[in-house]
Amino acid sequence: MDALNENKPSALGIKDKYLAQLHSDFQLLSEIVLSQIKMAATLVHDNHNEEVVSELRRNEKIINSLDVTIKEKVINAIILFTPRALDLRRLMSYHDMTISMERVGDLIENITLALEEMDLSMPGFEKYKKPIDKMFVQTDKMLKSALFAFTGVSNEMAYDTIQMDDKVDKLERKIEKQLASDFNGQAQNTQSLVNMMNLNSISYYLERIGDKAVDMAESAVYLIEGKDIRHVKLPE
Repeated sequence: MDALNENKPSALGIKDKYLAQLHSDFQLLSEIVLSQIKMAATLVHDNHNEEVVSELRRNEKIINSLDVTIKEKVINAIILFTPRALDLRRLMSYHDMTISMERVGDLIENITLALEEMDLSMPGFEKYKKPIDKMFVQTDKMLKSALFAFTGVSNEMAYDTIQMDDKVDKLERKIEKQLASDFNGQAQNTQSLVNMMNLNSISYYLERIGDKAVDMAESAVYLIEGKDIRHVKLPE
């Protein structure tokens, strides 16, 4: 009987393996989303790269599948292991982070569709590439920082991520004002209007990705400190 008990896996071992698999799934989700934003950024300069567009679409399906898998695993873990406070906070943080990551994937898909509709060679649109590039760089930086805060358990990185959001907001407003100034009262052909509307949409989607990175940073703070800082004004 003792020998049988020794060979029987403990509940703790099962839980550890289950949580390790959950973490592995989340890491894969994170890597794919980060690769998505990098690939989408290349379309600003070549929006007819079919290889990149196809890979973006394939990855979006994987993101959606991982979203469902991770959320199901979180629910199952709560039911199976009746986790204590810290483990429960981690599980809920995985759940919230996954929701934000899936939404980032959706926003990148929207950016891809918008870029595909544009004619980047038309006069007047070259100058918008630089600020859009800057928004991609900044949102990529925010996502990486938020993910590091979560996986590295660093509340300092989490708060740094939240402070970065102002730069993305300012770039979005700058593009919006520039578009209004450049095309106000001027007759536009159909493609110019398509370009203008999609540029405005792309800057908005990137600003929303920055907001999702903030949401993830807030989830990291909840995990580390046990505090819900949503809707709380942080010191400058």
